[in-house]
Amino acid sequence: MATLDEEIEQIVLEVNRLASLESKLTGFCIGNTRKINDTGLYFSPLRRTSRLIAGSAIVYDVSQAVAVARAVDGMVDYVLVDTEKKISTELYGADNVGNVERAVRETVKHSRVLAYKGNDLTVDSIENLIVQILSTHPRGLSGKRAAIIGAGNVGSKLALKLVERGMDVSLIRRDRVKLAAIVTALNIIKPAETIAKVTAGEDNLSIAQGADLLVGLTQGIPVITIAMIDALAHGAVLLDGGKGCCEQEAIRRAQEKDIPVYRADIRPGFEGHMGMVLETERIVEYALGRTEFDAVPVVSGGLLARPNEVVVDSIADPHAVFGIANGLGDFVRVLDNNQAHRLQVVHDYILRKRGAKNVRNHTGIFERHSTSQ
Repeated sequence: MATLDEEIEQIVLEVNRLASLESKLTGFCIGNTRKINDTGLYFSPLRRTSRLIAGSAIVYDVSQAVAVARAVDGMVDYVLVDTEKKISTELYGADNVGNVERAVRETVKHSRVLAYKGNDLTVDSIENLIVQILSTHPRGLSGKRAAIIGAGNVGSKLALKLVERGMDVSLIRRDRVKLAAIVTALNIIKPAETIAKVTAGEDNLSIAQGADLLVGLTQGIPVITIAMIDALAHGAVLLDGGKGCCEQEAIRRAQEKDIPVYRADIRPGFEGHMGMVLETERIVEYALGRTEFDAVPVVSGGLLARPNEVVVDSIADPHAVFGIANGLGDFVRVLDNNQAHRLQVVHDYILRKRGAKNVRNHTGIFERHSTSQ
């Protein structure tokens, strides 16, 4: 049987092979979870995005994370670590506080470490899948009702996203005190104009009654039953977001009734989340800052600009001019002649720098200025 280091080496070799063929960055994800697997640490399929090929390991304690980090350090461009604290001190002791991110950052010396949030990309993936499969109605999700079994971190975040889209959401979890607090909080957080609301269910069967969407988000515990399937509204769909939330008989009944059964697929969320993480790194490392173009002060978007600075997309490789800053985080809407001149100077500078190629003007205000000084 292969050792941990040997398994990781094989995964990293494949990551680098594919990345070389596709001219992409390389990475290795270290995720953590509360859902205990009897086999211990395990490797999930390679993660692919438009910019990245990454291996992936799911760990259950900090020592496992350190072992993986040490094995991949310097072998990939990025070590991507799940920053959420999901490892219980009850399982691993008071000294193992579940801070996988810190342990990985302290271990990795050669690759770049970037953090992501596994639960958030899971929520985004589930939400967008729901939007796609329930979007046939002209109103989209508005007016439909969702039932979510399991109001933990993922379930609560998903409930907020769905109620913001106009779905009434019924939540349930075993701890009734926490459930009441979560429901109250979500109804406070949602936009004041949102008519839809979140409610606490009495039991699993009652919240399934007439629901257009039933989502299971328990930790692999089968809680969705035949009776719940029979209680759903006509045209309803079922989504197992926790991998193992449905009883086998319930799945068979759903198939008999032509009720689609979906499972969580994090690929879309991973693509979006990693794109955001990598782009944020690029902006912070290479685009952010302030300087002068032909004696005109400029600043890249992302920093709070000073009054009359010209805001561009990047000081290192500028393509676009955004406008003149008002010093309060917004732009001057009506320019005086001096401000208009500053914009033109920066615009001309970028034209020269880019070899007379077109420069994007995102403001449309070069001509919208007064004649006063």
